[in-house]
Amino acid sequence: MNENNTTFSYQIGGSLANESPSYVERKADRELDKALKEGQFCYVLNSRQMGKSSLRIRAMERLQAESTVCIFIDLTGMGIQDLTPEKWYAGIIRSLVRGCQLQFNWRSWWREKRDIFTPVQRMSVFIEDILLVEVTQKIVVFIDEIDRVLSQKFSLDDFFALIHSCYQKRQINSNYHRLTFTLLGVAAPRDLVVDKTQSPFDIGTAINLQGFKFKEALPLMSGLADKVANPKQILAEILYWTGGQPFLTQKLCKLVLEKGNNQEKTLVANIVEKYIINDWETQDEPEHLRTIRDRLCNRNSSKTIRLLGLYREILQQGKIELNNSAEHIELRLSGLVVNRRGNLEVNNPIYAQIFNLAWVDEQLGQLRPYDQAIANWIATNNCDPTYLLKGKDLQHALTWALGKSLADIDYQFLVASQDLAKQEAEKALAAVEAASKLLAIARKKAQQRVNKQRLDHKWLSIITLGVTGFILLLRCTGILQSWEWNLLDRFFYWRLSAEKESRIVVVTIDEQDIKAVGQWPIPDRILATAIKKLKAQQPSAIALDIYRDLPVAPGTQDLRQIFNSTPNLYVVEQVPDDSNDPITPPPTVSQEQVGFSNVISDSDGKIRRALLSIVGEDKQTRYSLGTILALHYLKERGIQLEPVNRDRPSASFASRYRLGEAIFERFHSNDGGYIGADEGGYQILLNFWGTEANFRQYSLTEVLKGEIAAKDIRDRLILIGSTAESIKDSFYTPYSKSWFRSPQKMSGVFIHANVTSQIISAAIDNRPLLRTYNKLLESLWILWWGTIGVIISWRLQSAIAICYYVCLTSILLIITCYLAFLSGCWLPLIPALLTLMATVIMAIIITNKQRDRLRFHHTLAFLSAKYPQQPIVSRIALEYLKQSENKDNSCLIDEGIKQLL
Repeated sequence: MNENNTTFSYQIGGSLANESPSYVERKADRELDKALKEGQFCYVLNSRQMGKSSLRIRAMERLQAESTVCIFIDLTGMGIQDLTPEKWYAGIIRSLVRGCQLQFNWRSWWREKRDIFTPVQRMSVFIEDILLVEVTQKIVVFIDEIDRVLSQKFSLDDFFALIHSCYQKRQINSNYHRLTFTLLGVAAPRDLVVDKTQSPFDIGTAINLQGFKFKEALPLMSGLADKVANPKQILAEILYWTGGQPFLTQKLCKLVLEKGNNQEKTLVANIVEKYIINDWETQDEPEHLRTIRDRLCNRNSSKTIRLLGLYREILQQGKIELNNSAEHIELRLSGLVVNRRGNLEVNNPIYAQIFNLAWVDEQLGQLRPYDQAIANWIATNNCDPTYLLKGKDLQHALTWALGKSLADIDYQFLVASQDLAKQEAEKALAAVEAASKLLAIARKKAQQRVNKQRLDHKWLSIITLGVTGFILLLRCTGILQSWEWNLLDRFFYWRLSAEKESRIVVVTIDEQDIKAVGQWPIPDRILATAIKKLKAQQPSAIALDIYRDLPVAPGTQDLRQIFNSTPNLYVVEQVPDDSNDPITPPPTVSQEQVGFSNVISDSDGKIRRALLSIVGEDKQTRYSLGTILALHYLKERGIQLEPVNRDRPSASFASRYRLGEAIFERFHSNDGGYIGADEGGYQILLNFWGTEANFRQYSLTEVLKGEIAAKDIRDRLILIGSTAESIKDSFYTPYSKSWFRSPQKMSGVFIHANVTSQIISAAIDNRPLLRTYNKLLESLWILWWGTIGVIISWRLQSAIAICYYVCLTSILLIITCYLAFLSGCWLPLIPALLTLMATVIMAIIITNKQRDRLRFHHTLAFLSAKYPQQPIVSRIALEYLKQSENKDNSCLIDEGIKQLL
């Protein structure tokens, strides 16, 4: 027996090792083992120091003995300072990799996936593609201190959603049956997901971790056997005092072992009184009772009052019926109370003596501003009204209680105080009602006079010019530029039709063509064969939108021969600019057969302008591929490019050109919605024919197989270019924006096709070019809509009518701008719409301010005139009026009252 006593030890706090003799196996041990072996998701959510860590260690050792991989993640080690979702999820991945001892460079993998997936998505991919593939055994992930997620500065709802999805994926992926999670901590399941619009964390099996039962705690007698005569009785007394609470039970057992005297009849009671209850804050080592106190009191004051009030009811009544409210759950998580047969009761006599009614009242006294009054009222059995709050004290208490969740006794006290105040207020109610009616009459008469007032005409001009000037200034800064671009894009989208461009055929080289050829770049022989087949069908011209600065064997000589023998064959080059290096054309091709491929994109990355020509360093004008192809087509029909004028004699090219029926205007940096745009070269606004679907297309494979009818090629312009995504020759356009899918890009060959189509259709079909007006006319246009806005707000009195006409006018403005766009005019819609709205709002604001001032003066005059006949009622009405007015008007009311007195 002596040998047993020397080896037996009680452990206070911390986790008990598997071989610890003082470990008490409870029902929760068996439930957790059974649930985890069945692959269930589990959570052990309970108050602190209930043995959760020891339970977890035992469960891990038993599972590991059966070849289950157990991973332990302690969220305490994650920290809070400077922690981001990226770092948090990376820490979880690191723990999973180490826990499974994977030979896997997770850091490199994590960085590689950063641009593709969010952190939680990366963790999901890791679980499915790495963890469940590399580890073939069952996996149980224990996550301790789960309540730490509630104190993070960012939401971790997605983390619990991921755990939830792992459970759901068992239906479609059998590997997930091997993965199980166990959550441990001090929290309620309902609190784990903060965003209440998401699904709650409703999966898993709750492991109810209760205090020690007598039969379960019998192993603890071994340490008492040599110290007391009847260890079984002593153990029963210990469990009575602790309620089976694991920490207190271990501590009290150890105190009996160290301080006990076998001769004492009240051994346990004396030890509890002397070493636990007396001066408990000092003797609470390791800390336990202070933890309960801090969780209950060191929080939001309103919650503390509510919890203390609830706990006070339990102390007074002995128990209260348990419900699933947040307060009941929070009180149970503190460990102070437990659920016994559907009722909330104090956990044990130690808690009841330390956290007694006096302690509760002391804590409440530090929080309530009316503590003394409510204490006296309670002492009179809630009967003496002299202790109820009145006047300012009541108002202060009600203001303090606003938005707080208080104890029931607090609400009873405040309601009783309000009832008393209500009784006293009824005496003055008649006068107050009369004053309210008098004030209402005064305001009604004032309103009738004010309604006849309109805004002075000088204000109409000030508002119109001021708002218009501000919008124009705002436009000059470029703030509205992206908005105007987006509206222009929307117009293009609305105008989109199914009509195809009949003069242009595009031969595409997509991924399937490259795969069929077997390489990229396409060999010279393949291109030579394709061009020869197209040439045989007598097209107007062929344009090759593929760089050929270097030969691509085999067939280089064949391709050169085609270049030399085909005068209507045009090739592409890239001229140097700020972002691109030069790419030269094939060396044997004449410069007249070369067009450049450079495009100009706006700051949002979209193509809205066409670069038609530039002047190179050799002072020679070079045309874009689309331009040179269009000029060839028009030249065959006797249409030549003619300059209309030049900006200055030394200019390399004119600002305006005539081409058939069309006059081309050069784009300038501040045209339309543009502010300070690059105007280098000869640019125009690109009036797209349409998307790729608006052009007749054939694949390179179809050309090589001769599957294209001659009538589809004859006399048409042929563009050959790549549409394969891997070549990355694509751009954003006004058609790229979509509400329900990712933005679609347009291949460069179709950009050139649109440029060619715009030039030809403008010259032959008189299709309108997209043009803008000068800034003066645009300013007058914007001013016009501002004038309309002021007139609407001046003429109409009803807010509903103003809103109706503003909406109607806005729709008319949008339709007008869209119709103008269809005819080739880009009008400033956004500035005009903003000016319309702003002038209406400013006119309403100024009108209301003037009316408010007049309404106040008429009301004050009416009440002052009534004062001799009804002094008390008028005085109350004046005070009411004073409460609703600003500081200056309140001073005028005070001066009026002084004169009346």
